[in-house]
Amino acid sequence: MSDKYVTFADLSSSEPDGAYRIEVRQKGSTVALIAPHGGKIEFGTSEICRDVAGEDLTYYLFEGCKSSNNRHLHITSSRFDEPQGIEVAQSAQVVLTFHGQNGNEHFVNVGGLAVQLCASVICHLKAAGFIASQRDDTSLQGRDKNNICNRGGKGQGLQLEISRGLRGVLTSDKGAMARFSSAIRSALDEI
Repeated sequence: MSDKYVTFADLSSSEPDGAYRIEVRQKGSTVALIAPHGGKIEFGTSEICRDVAGEDLTYYLFEGCKSSNNRHLHITSSRFDEPQGIEVAQSAQVVLTFHGQNGNEHFVNVGGLAVQLCASVICHLKAAGFIASQRDDTSLQGRDKNNICNRGGKGQGLQLEISRGLRGVLTSDKGAMARFSSAIRSALDEI
C-alpha cells in the first residue's frame, strides 16, 4: 500500500490537530532509537522503543493518535522528514529504528547499512530465543542512504521489522520484553 503523504509538510497541513503526537527524549547518547510509525500506526513499536531506550538512550516517537485510518500517517522511512526526527537522527552516531511488519508468527527482520551491527543483533536475538534474520525483500532491508535509520553521523544504522505476532507478545509479556531489550542493548554495547 502506498503512502497517502509523501512528506511531513503534506501530512501536517492536511491532518487535524491531535491526529499525531511526537515524543522526544534527548539524552545526548551516541545511539538514538526511533519509532517513526509509532502509536496506532504500527502497534507496539513505541513501547518497544521506549523499553530498549531504558533510562539512558535518546529516543524519538512519531505516534498516530486517530480513532481510525492511522495508516494514513505512515511516511516511508526513506522519505521520513519530520524535522524533530531528523534532528534526533543527526544528533547520534548510530540510529536504530523500530517498525511493524505483518505476520502472526514471531520474528524480526533486521536491516540497515550497519552490516556488522545487523549481524550482532541477529546473533544476540537468536541467543535470547527469538527468530531473527535478514530478509530477502530489498524493500524491507533499510539500505537506502536516505532511510531515517541511516541518517546518523556514521551514515549506517539499523532497522528492525518486528512481526505483529511478536509485537503482541512483547507488549503483553514483561519477561519477553526484558529479554528482547536486553538482547538489543547487548548488541548496541558492542558499538
